[in-house]
Amino acid sequence: IRVRGGGSITQDNSPLYIVDGVQVENALSVISPQEIQSIDVLKDVASTAIYGARGANGVVLITTKGGREGKTIVSLNSYAGVRKITNKLDVMKPYDYVMYQYQLYNNNTDEQTKNAFVNAYGAFEDLDIYKNVPFRDWQDEVFGRDALGHTENLNINGGTKGASFNFTANNYKEDGIMLNSGAQRTFAAFRYDNKASDKFQFGFNTRYSRQRVKGVGTSSTGSQSNNRLRNAVRFRPYMGAGLESTIDEFDPDYADQTNLTSPVLGAYAEEKYDYTNQIITSANAQYSILPKLKIRTVVGITNTDKRTDQFSSAITGVARQNANMPVVGLSNSSTLTLTNSNTLSYDFEIQKSHKFTLLAGQEINQSKTRNFAVTTKWLPVDITAEQAFAGIQKATPPSGAVQEPPTTSESSTRLFSLFGRASYSFKDKYLASFIVRRDGSSLFAPENRYAVFPSGQFAWRITEEEFVKKYNIEWLNSMKLRASYGVGGNNRIPVDAFKTLYASSSNNGYATDESVTPGFAPTLFANPKIKWETTVSRNLGLDVGVLKDRFNVTIDYYNNNTKDLLLSSKIAATSGYTDQVQNIGKTSNKGIELQLSASVVNTKNFNYSVSFNISHNQNRIVSFGLDQYGNPNKSYTVSSGGINGADFLAELGGPIGQFYGYVSDGRYEISDFNTTYNATANSYSYTLKPGVPNARQTALGGKDPQPGDMKLKKLSDTPGDMITEADRTVLGNAFPKFAGGLNQQFSYKNFDLTVFMNFSYGNETYNANKTEFTGQYLYKDNNMLSDVSNRWRWFDDTGAKVTDPERLQEMNKGTSFWTPAGGQYILTSYAIEDGSFLRISNITLGYSLPQKLLQRTKVFSRVRIYGTVNNLYTFTKYSGYDPEANTRRNPLTPGVDYAAYPRSRYILTGLDISF
Repeated sequence: IRVRGGGSITQDNSPLYIVDGVQVENALSVISPQEIQSIDVLKDVASTAIYGARGANGVVLITTKGGREGKTIVSLNSYAGVRKITNKLDVMKPYDYVMYQYQLYNNNTDEQTKNAFVNAYGAFEDLDIYKNVPFRDWQDEVFGRDALGHTENLNINGGTKGASFNFTANNYKEDGIMLNSGAQRTFAAFRYDNKASDKFQFGFNTRYSRQRVKGVGTSSTGSQSNNRLRNAVRFRPYMGAGLESTIDEFDPDYADQTNLTSPVLGAYAEEKYDYTNQIITSANAQYSILPKLKIRTVVGITNTDKRTDQFSSAITGVARQNANMPVVGLSNSSTLTLTNSNTLSYDFEIQKSHKFTLLAGQEINQSKTRNFAVTTKWLPVDITAEQAFAGIQKATPPSGAVQEPPTTSESSTRLFSLFGRASYSFKDKYLASFIVRRDGSSLFAPENRYAVFPSGQFAWRITEEEFVKKYNIEWLNSMKLRASYGVGGNNRIPVDAFKTLYASSSNNGYATDESVTPGFAPTLFANPKIKWETTVSRNLGLDVGVLKDRFNVTIDYYNNNTKDLLLSSKIAATSGYTDQVQNIGKTSNKGIELQLSASVVNTKNFNYSVSFNISHNQNRIVSFGLDQYGNPNKSYTVSSGGINGADFLAELGGPIGQFYGYVSDGRYEISDFNTTYNATANSYSYTLKPGVPNARQTALGGKDPQPGDMKLKKLSDTPGDMITEADRTVLGNAFPKFAGGLNQQFSYKNFDLTVFMNFSYGNETYNANKTEFTGQYLYKDNNMLSDVSNRWRWFDDTGAKVTDPERLQEMNKGTSFWTPAGGQYILTSYAIEDGSFLRISNITLGYSLPQKLLQRTKVFSRVRIYGTVNNLYTFTKYSGYDPEANTRRNPLTPGVDYAAYPRSRYILTGLDISF
């Protein structure tokens, strides 16, 4: 979730989650949806200021369901369904795949390589048989299963006039669409509220969650080395005589030759289990010292335990780097968080026209985390995952080798805050609120630990003015103008970044006799001068309600500036480091948000309501500070960490998330070359004409361009025709021009229908899968995307190589794609696609049994049957799995689709019963 773009460049832009008054990390993953009463998102800093540190990125307020006065009601909501992959990458079919391999094995190769093709695929005159070989789509095999899932939710709710309670239990279990993956979670929550007297009330809330996620996913870090999606896309697209062994049994020679493992075999070659147990408890109490003087306290304790068990069998890449023996990784962490806030509030009036609310408060938030991790290598080859998890002592290091020692760490953070708020209302016509908060964070050195963040809000109810009332505008019910200004802080940086700490590492070891002793080195280059990152927010809004508030419009304009960015900055190499956290940057986010809601039809039997929102955000980098040489930093490149090098540009005055690479110019054609005929060899050779851009070093692995090779545009004025890094340019931006959603609700008698859609327009998506899956790089025998089927042809229908320019021109008249390049992968405009989309996210149709019928049973108060389809359809031009894919966590590298887990469609049916 990003609120108004986020201001940080290299740090966390996540909002702050508040659940029933208590801060909870990543709250939406540990709360049952059926438990939530409401979710409110506070966006401008003036609204979030009361929540202090980290509120600069927005605050998500989650209120859970409480009890109610009346008889106890028991509700059971149960649903079950099936997930199915919605989209697949289009790959070459068997015949196209084999013909491509024929070109690889026979174009400018030696006799041994040509014979290797015959041994693997057959003689050219027999290749037509592949036209009838059944196509095996490994994406179907790995991601195509019908993944079953079910959820049960029990709710017990009731209470008296003075006390109420709500209990929720939720069980969820679901298979993943990928083989050997799935998740299961159990939640239980109890909330109790008691009004002991007119002066005193208290309550408590406790929640327990236990979840397990199984599966290694498609890529653990998104880098090329562990892209597991590759196996499903690039493994040969058929099965045939003599090939079964490569499907069911691991062939190390084939893996080394192709960098591939059988997709199905590979899916079961790794086991990974992520366990999370969490207990969240909170208690609150309020006492009225005087009728309008109240003191309130809230205490929250959160204990989170996480454990990850991962096993890599002998056929995995990890094992092949460790003597072809299995490897186990075990890690666990525990975090204990304590929060406490105490407030004193006083309400009073002067002559009934002037209303005041004063509040003063104090808050603490502290957490302590302990981590443990161990990697055990050289386990027995035939050991199972269960045996490995239970007995890492079975590992036997080779002679002279030593297991890496376990690693442990402890860290703690503390926040202390004082705050005050004063609110004023004059005849409910003019409203004002002022907040001052002083936050102190242990993430900064003592001299920079504290900062003060003020804010103010103003509102004017125009419709309460006499000059409006005298016109008696019946259709206008309410109109309020709002303005706010506020300052908020962000402290999301690594722990102890302001002081030097040392950690052991084998990379910094030293030799003692015949062994290596791990040495100690600083974990980062400390900066004791870092301080709070600050966001200044300005907001102007208008709320209008018409036709008895059946139609409501809200429009907001905001302008946020973030300064003293906690930026990972490049520093002089003489320091011994490459970067350091500094306060050196500035960003700007400004935009417009529009929200519409309407009760279009409201009759006895039929109701129709609709809500719509749309937003436009424009972000800009205002300053980078100074570079490592002391000069103003105008730009620098950033690597997304996938298959390319520096593929993003952070540029002064430009937006965040700029794709940076080369402009594709199609392919080299015959007209780009001078031809020379060799009568002895009866063949033609091709030399690039002067003035034609040469992509030899950049895209072609150092080989001279030939007809059909990838061609790039030369954009720089560097001397010569050679394409260099200077020819890179901005290829697009990951952020949309506008985005929003549309929610429609219908009801007819006992039927109800909900249709929710969301959309994004004007953003580009970086389809890094296309770059890898249309490039040869180092390997033969790899399948490609179907685009490669339409590549440049060097061989005619008899299998003979053609060099004659006229014949080549005629042979390739119907082709358009280039010959897959053998050089390093690079980002070109070919991989940047329009990521705009309109998604039908959810359709739910339900039927509730008539109340007259239920009353006869004297048991049920509500029985509803419903069906839901999530992710029904996406209208988009994007060719990848999902235009919303975002496989990077760095704010500077958004919108990258590389080895993302494919999106699925979920069809379910459910039953909701209350009695």
